[in-house]
Amino acid sequence: MMRSLFSGVAGLKGHQTRMDVIGNNIANVNTTGFKSSRVTFADTLNQTVSGASAPGDTIGGTNPKQIGLGVGVASIDLLFTDGSIQSTGKNTDLCLSGNGLFIVKQGSDVYYTRDGAFEFDADGNYVLPGNGMFVQGWTAKDGVLSTTGAVGNIQVKAGKSMEAAATKIATYENNLNAAMEGYEISSILVTRADGSTETVSSYAPSGVDGPTITLGTTTGKVYTLDDTADYDFTTTDSLLGKTLFTSTVSSVKANGAGQVGLTLGIGNALSSIDDGTTISIPAANIKNGTFKYGDTFPLTVKIINSAGVTTSGTDTAQTELTVDIIYPDGTAGPTGVKITVPPPANFTYQDGMTVNFDLPIEKIEANSGANITCENGNTVTLDGTDSPVNVDSSSTQYTYKGKASDGNVESVTRKEEVTSVTMNTTDGKSLPGLLEGNYTKGNTFYPSVTTTITAYGSQGRAYSIPVLYTKKDANVWALSLKGGAKSTTITDSDGKTTTVDLDATDLKFDEDGKFVSGSGNLTLKPKNGEETPTTVALNLSSLTQYAGNSTINATADGNAAGTLKSISIDSTGTITGVYTNGVKQAEAQVAVAQFTNASGLTKTGSSLYQASNNSGDANVKTATDLGVTITASALEMSNVDIANEFSDMIITQRGFQSNSKIITVGDEMLETLINMKR
Repeated sequence: MMRSLFSGVAGLKGHQTRMDVIGNNIANVNTTGFKSSRVTFADTLNQTVSGASAPGDTIGGTNPKQIGLGVGVASIDLLFTDGSIQSTGKNTDLCLSGNGLFIVKQGSDVYYTRDGAFEFDADGNYVLPGNGMFVQGWTAKDGVLSTTGAVGNIQVKAGKSMEAAATKIATYENNLNAAMEGYEISSILVTRADGSTETVSSYAPSGVDGPTITLGTTTGKVYTLDDTADYDFTTTDSLLGKTLFTSTVSSVKANGAGQVGLTLGIGNALSSIDDGTTISIPAANIKNGTFKYGDTFPLTVKIINSAGVTTSGTDTAQTELTVDIIYPDGTAGPTGVKITVPPPANFTYQDGMTVNFDLPIEKIEANSGANITCENGNTVTLDGTDSPVNVDSSSTQYTYKGKASDGNVESVTRKEEVTSVTMNTTDGKSLPGLLEGNYTKGNTFYPSVTTTITAYGSQGRAYSIPVLYTKKDANVWALSLKGGAKSTTITDSDGKTTTVDLDATDLKFDEDGKFVSGSGNLTLKPKNGEETPTTVALNLSSLTQYAGNSTINATADGNAAGTLKSISIDSTGTITGVYTNGVKQAEAQVAVAQFTNASGLTKTGSSLYQASNNSGDANVKTATDLGVTITASALEMSNVDIANEFSDMIITQRGFQSNSKIITVGDEMLETLINMKR
């Protein structure tokens, strides 16, 4: 009878504990990130009256006789289910969904929480404002975020400044129209600054700013002067030794053997030549031809007749050819040369085969007898008084000085500066041409595709640079600046000028529209001397050439100076800063901890937890790595279910009443027993 009293007392204690937990759950129904708990009961020790007996031959087995001694609290479980998401509109609030917790730190003590009501303090520290604990994560350096190191305090100061950064690279993407229509030129209309017009059958730029002056000589030669011709030219004057012009070399023409030598690169056609990257074609073995830097030249080789082909296998293996070089004039060149060929899509190499490789021209050596054509339209023939001219870039300059063979000045012609060039086509169209273009009646004219690159100088000054793409031939496009020039001048709003030079090779595609070769560099040279010259590399490798619209555009790095204007946080916990210069960059990323048994964490109050012996160690990663989601401008509501809590409260109340009845009945039975003595 006394046992029942103690069982009733144990039941009262257990249900009181359960009621305490329910009361705590209901009290925290609106606590941010609160996780409810539940109580489970288990019976306690049992008093054995008789043990179990095994069955025998003459009698069956018996079960044990045990009297229970009450109930005890088996566990108080922390329920780590997600609470509802409540939007707050405050951009520093974070709501975490999934198996994870935010990490906060005070001194050397590390805590974990689901309460994401964070904000920035006076020093820009990201904290829990109620207790000042620092939110943990990774801080970016100059916009570069690394999440491989240890976590630390996050600090993003208001009004943080961003230094100006010069542009280093501009990347072109998308497509150039392979089906761009070309037009046959019927005539060329030239319009000059004085309003006069002239219809011509060919046009070449003068190479000078302002009106052009052309000299006719007593030997029948004609030269267009530029700004380097700083002399007074009078009829009958000798031209001997006087600088007439300086211009970029457009092409070199060989009129006989010994006049032009070439150095070829390996390009994309080969991997190496005798473990090198160039091969020379002597001038003595080139009889004729017109050559431009960056164009391709067919190198003819003959694979030796015995064991001339070696390959290391299939897939991406390269093939080595042992060849004899055949010069353009048909004479034999070096023998036994080792050429490494990258794997072509389909090809057969065998001993004795003659093969041509189209290799880029990397250097042109012009000797006596060669014709040099310049971009300003002048053409000269080198003679024995000239030193060899080496053309090793698309911007190689050539300066011409008058010779005895030029004779004397016979006439001086002045023409106003050309302001526009119009192509009249055979199908009746009139299309604008480029002032720096070269056009001839009967040739094909292609309109240019104009793009704009916004580049920044060393002090953050922005420059809008027009870069033109003009189709030259099938699968070949030329790069130029405004008006088709290789150099242009940009004037800022404050009147300061900057010269922009372009050094580029032609853009080439294969028959499938894929990028083959092409490069370019822009050099910004401020004339005010306040900024360091800036070189911008053009990355063209992402361009394609398919039929359709030309959608080419460029994006460049670099930026002007700026001040942090606002921040935003995304679903990965990355804090992004928005600056007054329009740049957005990562400032930091909030870290998330994950425990194997989150219910095993120890509550420390203020919605904080600490690791325990049964929670496991914290796995600290990004939200993406752990498969959890962060919702910005929102908080996680308590996961307490009021309906369940009230139902549990009713059940607990009835359980408590039932256990109290045990004590009441036991007391009455004891009273009856005592009254038997009376």
